[in-house]
Amino acid sequence: MSELKQSPHASPFSRDTGAWLRNLLGVGTLIVFCFFIWSSFDLMHKSRNTLYLSEQQAILTTEKMAHSIHDHLKELILAADELAENLAGTPLDQEAVEFTLKKSALNHAGYYALGVAFDLYQISPQLRLFAPFLRKNATTYQLDRLDQHYDYTGNAVYGDRNSNARNWYQHASTGRSGWLEPYYDLAYQQVTIKYVTPLRAHAQSEDLKKGVVFLDIGIEWFRHHIENHDVGDNGYAIIVNNNGQIIYHGLKGPKKIISELHQSISPSYLADFSTGSPGINELTGRSAWLHKFPIGETGWYVLTVMNTELSKKNLFHNQPDHPVIHKSDIHYWILTTVILLLMIYSWLALIKHQHSITHLLRHAFIFSLLLTLGIITIWINEYFAASPVQNNSLTLSNRAIVEQFQDDYTISTLNESKHPPFYVPTGLFIQSIEFLNASNTAVSGYVWQRYPKSYEESIEPGVIFPEAIQTALTEAYAHEENNEIVKGWYFEVTLRETFDYRGYPFDRQFLWIRLWHKEFTKNIILVPDFKAFDSLNPSTLPGVEKDFVLSEWNLSRAYFDIRINKYNSNFGNTRFTSHDKMPELYFNIEISRNILNPFIAHLFPLAVVLLMLYGIVLTISKQETNLTITGFNVSAVIAACSALFFILLIMHVQLRDELAVNTIVYLEYFYLISYVTILMVTVNTVLFSYDPPLPILAFKDNFIPKLIYWPVLLLWIFLITAILFS
Repeated sequence: MSELKQSPHASPFSRDTGAWLRNLLGVGTLIVFCFFIWSSFDLMHKSRNTLYLSEQQAILTTEKMAHSIHDHLKELILAADELAENLAGTPLDQEAVEFTLKKSALNHAGYYALGVAFDLYQISPQLRLFAPFLRKNATTYQLDRLDQHYDYTGNAVYGDRNSNARNWYQHASTGRSGWLEPYYDLAYQQVTIKYVTPLRAHAQSEDLKKGVVFLDIGIEWFRHHIENHDVGDNGYAIIVNNNGQIIYHGLKGPKKIISELHQSISPSYLADFSTGSPGINELTGRSAWLHKFPIGETGWYVLTVMNTELSKKNLFHNQPDHPVIHKSDIHYWILTTVILLLMIYSWLALIKHQHSITHLLRHAFIFSLLLTLGIITIWINEYFAASPVQNNSLTLSNRAIVEQFQDDYTISTLNESKHPPFYVPTGLFIQSIEFLNASNTAVSGYVWQRYPKSYEESIEPGVIFPEAIQTALTEAYAHEENNEIVKGWYFEVTLRETFDYRGYPFDRQFLWIRLWHKEFTKNIILVPDFKAFDSLNPSTLPGVEKDFVLSEWNLSRAYFDIRINKYNSNFGNTRFTSHDKMPELYFNIEISRNILNPFIAHLFPLAVVLLMLYGIVLTISKQETNLTITGFNVSAVIAACSALFFILLIMHVQLRDELAVNTIVYLEYFYLISYVTILMVTVNTVLFSYDPPLPILAFKDNFIPKLIYWPVLLLWIFLITAILFS
């Protein structure tokens, strides 16, 4: 009983014990501090390297893109200038002009239309206007006349009045050459971008003829050449003219670009691209490099938005001199920081001899607060961390990656004397996804393929879902489009896949749809159908219904990728020679869990149970004044602990049934820690009931267990959180 009558400010530590702990803790703190300094410098070094490498990649990509587009535009300008030069020595005769036009046009490619427009009555007194042009139609060229669609001089208009259709000729008639603003051309029934150059009386002459040579390209021209450059999974490019008018936008399809042609990019937003400082990716909301580079002397600019983090596994790979930052680096730094703060605070408390009951309660509160902040910080970092890169896969987020893959694979098959591969553009549009259980998923939507009409080998169109346990495939449509055959099917499949729930409820899942061609033994390789999507940027969710609803999940990304699979069988077909290295197309949907439901269903009840358990610990007492109030009884405490254990057990079993996994998920550690805590409270109650109790329990009427309850509990949660998510 003498232990219970100590002064309320007495310390449970002797002077010698305090000195020994102070010295030991001081040495440990110094060691951890040195490790913290090293890890901080290492983190800053990796962070700077990451920013430097990503910025250099963004700058080089922007410049390379601008130079590439400028080179292609120069080839188009060369075609127009060559036509103008040839027409300079051509008599103004209808047949001669058309012959010269055909001869010049067939020497060049890459444009939509090439032609010449003459002023009033320049060809013949009976012919008011004459503007022949060659328009590319699929693989052929069609001769047409602009004057049969509208009056380009502006004196009269055939069809709808369009000021831009007249202005282009008036602009070129003054003797100025160059690219004009996009406008809707009545002759083509589409938005076009026109290059104009005046006709001259003779080559190298300043004397002008009454006519203009023009060359037209469409919005798709820019998309084709932009997508030949890799801007990263969530990067995109924009092309604007000197008026800020958007000619191309990587996040918008041609229809949306056309509908917004008269809208200019804001000067303030455009100015952000000139500073070279990080900005915000409007698609992902993450930090990104904004860069701007002129396209020659066209007056156009390439704007790029590329993420500051290096999310691609092949970016600066195997460069030991340039280590980059990863999620685990941040988690280790958080772990070191929290441990260091705890040790510094403990060391200061020992130095100042803050061992009174009041001080000990304050220490416990601060310890618990620091650990809680550490746990929450790791949660936030884990929740907002960049998506992990899938192993053994090649994300097909733009045309450049696909074309590079096709070139590499074609060369490898030729070197191995295999049958040349045939690439079939394939697309998917997902309309619904339903999780039937932890492994089975029901998916429905449309799948289609695109074939050239003139392919010499007989191929039966069709797809196979090799991982489906149930498949319903119904032909939905078939039509011809630009000398191609497009065939589509509506599908309903049940896929059985393995998901990784170890990080639950902060887990991300990858729902994949694996595709084979119906005749996969013929070395037919499926690739994404670029023509069918406005953008293949993963964050734009290509191929996913706009108003897509997926209970308890948030859609993060959707993308195609290629994975190399190997098989130890030829499936009974001796022609199947690619089983050792078979590229297969996957459509992936990355989803992140809505953490609100798990927090309410599991973490909140767990917190309530632990608070109730702490309330039970507070009632453990042998002092008569406390017994009168709390009515402490060993049997009652054990019964209460049993009830709480039973509640947790039901919740735990429900979680296991819900996930149906064979591993321990993150949230389960909370249950396991709670079980151990309940057991320790029970043991504490039994041992405290002995007469006399253990000295550590007798101190201040079971004060030590009440003091360390939350610090020890949160320390275990913090360590498990830091280790599991690192």
